[in-house]
Amino acid sequence: MRRAVFGIVGAGWRAEFFLRAAKELPEFLKVSIVVERNPEKGKRLEEQWGVKVLPDLDAMAVCRDEVEFLVMCLSPGVMPKMLARASELGFYVLSETFALDCVDAIEEYYHKIKEPSRVQFAEQYWLRPAHMARLAVIRSGRIGCVTQAQISVGHGYHGGSLLRKYLDVGFENCEIRAWEFANPIVEGPGRDGYPEKEHIVQEKQQFAVLDFGGKWGVFDFTEEQYFSKIRGSRVLIRGDRGEIENNTIRCLRDYKTPVEYTMTRSGSGIDEGLGAPVIEGIQAAGEWLYTNPFKRPRLSDEEIAVADAVWKMHQYVCGGESFYSLEEGCQDQYLDCMIRNAIKSGKSVKTERLSWAKRR
Repeated sequence: MRRAVFGIVGAGWRAEFFLRAAKELPEFLKVSIVVERNPEKGKRLEEQWGVKVLPDLDAMAVCRDEVEFLVMCLSPGVMPKMLARASELGFYVLSETFALDCVDAIEEYYHKIKEPSRVQFAEQYWLRPAHMARLAVIRSGRIGCVTQAQISVGHGYHGGSLLRKYLDVGFENCEIRAWEFANPIVEGPGRDGYPEKEHIVQEKQQFAVLDFGGKWGVFDFTEEQYFSKIRGSRVLIRGDRGEIENNTIRCLRDYKTPVEYTMTRSGSGIDEGLGAPVIEGIQAAGEWLYTNPFKRPRLSDEEIAVADAVWKMHQYVCGGESFYSLEEGCQDQYLDCMIRNAIKSGKSVKTERLSWAKRR
């Protein structure tokens, strides 16, 4: 299959993940155009990344034969309007996830999309190597029927996406109970590195229990986890024949013979390895659970997941299956909104199928 040739709308911190992935994977990905209205920023993009820069979507429409689809990396305040405009112009769009503040806003946003089938969400968390390996264990049946997933990995809609993947739930209703706490912590690094001096901040922690009727999801996250060196991530997935705890698999060979495996990363550039840093895959008990589809790039797990999302969008545009539909992205945001509603009300809330699900 030919490489994916796409445009990017937006040029902020998030857009650079896609630019780096394309730079490291020229045989798979190519960014041909970036939309950026600031002339000075546009000039820097041209010089740094060697891409054509256009001022707006209408200018992009004139060059539509130069891109297969658009990747939108915009702020929440701008994204809905721009996505609706891209849909009007007939583009396929891979939309970065963004927060909508209430259920009504999600509904309004969804119905403004002229052709929902042309929009996919760049929900990349489940495409990270460790999560893909855990999903492979679940699909193998090794831990049996999964009825519980506890995650402390990503905020809001990212957490909702992972819970739905691990529990294999789509648009099922659920009951949600949720709380928010404030905890003191020494401020750690952010996107721009460490603060100039030490001081204590109050980190907000969200904790929610989602009852899908026979399947339980537990969401626990604080924003400090993204960069902090003293707040780690955790995953616990339980089935009737075993569990996955972070990178450890515990299961039964038969009902009285428990076994335990460790998922290990294979790659180069680690410890005494002289090769370029790259993950080749993840394995356990002599079985490959995940293999890097791009083999050799010097990319982080997040950048590999981003590249995988772009490649899957390319396959979709070329006639393949949907990999993360607009409806799925809206469902993740719906769960996020309902968790916040449960926190605000101090009571349990029940979800119900919304109109985008009925249009499926």
